[in-house]
Amino acid sequence: MAENNLLRNSDLNQDFAPFRGEKNQLVPASWGPWWVPPPTGKSAPSWQNHVPRYDFRYLDGDMVAVVNSPFATHTAGLFQQAPAVAGENYELSVDVQAWSSEAEETGLIQDGSDVNLQIGLDPTGGLDGQSPLIHWSQPQQALGKWVTLRLTATAQASVVTIFLKSAPHLPKRQQTVFWRRAELRPVGRYKRVTNIVGPGDTHIQLEPERPHPVQEATAVVSALRPHKMVELEVATPDGQLVPVTFAGSKQEDDRYFWHYQFTIAAEGLYDLRFIGDKGARLLAQRLVKAAREVQIVPSGRPRLDFRRVYVLLPPTADETWLVAAARGSYIGRYTVGFSADDAGVGEVAERIVICINPHHWPETLTSVWYDHHYPGTRFIPVVANSPADLQAWLEAWIDE
Repeated sequence: MAENNLLRNSDLNQDFAPFRGEKNQLVPASWGPWWVPPPTGKSAPSWQNHVPRYDFRYLDGDMVAVVNSPFATHTAGLFQQAPAVAGENYELSVDVQAWSSEAEETGLIQDGSDVNLQIGLDPTGGLDGQSPLIHWSQPQQALGKWVTLRLTATAQASVVTIFLKSAPHLPKRQQTVFWRRAELRPVGRYKRVTNIVGPGDTHIQLEPERPHPVQEATAVVSALRPHKMVELEVATPDGQLVPVTFAGSKQEDDRYFWHYQFTIAAEGLYDLRFIGDKGARLLAQRLVKAAREVQIVPSGRPRLDFRRVYVLLPPTADETWLVAAARGSYIGRYTVGFSADDAGVGEVAERIVICINPHHWPETLTSVWYDHHYPGTRFIPVVANSPADLQAWLEAWIDE
């Protein structure tokens, strides 16, 4: 399984703040509250399905998120939207513990009720905690002890929604649920997408389209609906957040626009996310590669004309892919590297670029790109699902 945890604030312990100003809904950053409303019929008991209080607490050495409804039941929890790739499998795991008790002493379990703890994943990215599309784990009780809930599901869109849920059966003096350490990881192969389009046909446009260090950039987000409580979050290649300045919003005809400015400080892959409610809602995402302008200085023809085969790896490739490419290239003595420009430059008799997983680049590499920048380059795209597949393909490749 890949190492990527796709959830933000996955420990549920950072920057607690009132959700949309509600003082009884103190939730961790990147998470939002959800609940099933109380019943409206006169015959329903007064203690049924209250809106719980959201808070935090130190428990067993950790700061944890709390969902609390003393002397009442609730069907509620927390949610977060995360980027995904349709058709890919994802595993969700979360630690949870509950206190359901009539005892006055905190944490003492006495005459408790079933609390029905579950985690869910909506593969379509919806925000309705009662949607029939949600895949739920089996209910667990976990009274007075930590239990790890697990669930595996297949994404059907570029955004999925994670739900944490508790649904106590009976009202109790202590009716408290604690959540911590959430993980959402892709199962097997994983590819990063370059642009996620969210609800309302939301897009992120960047000017310049190909920024380079050090350069000011302007992001314009457009959508068909007036999203509320939104902001642009920009992360550097090492995951640090970049200061972003809001430059205003406007409406033109049937579209809404938000303008932001920030500085590209270094080379690498930047993660731009248009988010709502401090990151609980993911409305759009775009990956942008920042690189210095490459100026080709002619250095004359090589000493001897030769044929060069360059195995070009994408920026998402790790060390295992590099080793596989080197082993697969040993027989043919191919060049292996990560630079699209290095692969195309040079006045040699024949330039062949074997581009591995061209769709993993921020902007998909094509033969058109090489025809424009490095005419005469022969472009061969190859899609490999694993390092082993890549090695085998290179070892067996025969140029025709």
